[in-house]
Amino acid sequence: MTCKAALDLVEPIASGDLEPDPAARAHFESCPQCASALASARRLEGVLAARAAPAAPAQFTASVLQRVRRERWRSEQRVDRLFNVAMAVALLLVAGGILALMNLSGVMAAASGAWAVVASVGGQVAREAAPSMNTYIAAVGLFVSVMGMWWWADRTLWM
Repeated sequence: MTCKAALDLVEPIASGDLEPDPAARAHFESCPQCASALASARRLEGVLAARAAPAAPAQFTASVLQRVRRERWRSEQRVDRLFNVAMAVALLLVAGGILALMNLSGVMAAASGAWAVVASVGGQVAREAAPSMNTYIAAVGLFVSVMGMWWWADRTLWM
């Protein structure tokens, strides 16, 4: 177990929310820094447990409940507005679909024209990109090697 993983467990162990497993227990016994952090957290938990919790102000509960209700109402209003907008968009799409079905020949002509434009532009882009394909391959290789080094450095840094 690493110190980073052990330090993530200090608070739950000190508060009694988590029972340390054998690996964590062995790490705390062998690492003085992590053992010191656990001891400090346990002392702090003891001090906090010895003190009485302060009483809440008189209107605290009422004001919190009022704020929760207000936030819930605002959230519901946002959901309602989003639902209404989605329904309006759906209605427009259905109406547009019905109009398109009434004029099927026009829709087919527009679709074939759009396909011709996409095919023409796609072919032109492919012809222009072909001479620089080696550059793209080299860039991808460089990117992959940089990401690999970053992963390796990040992995070894925290072990």
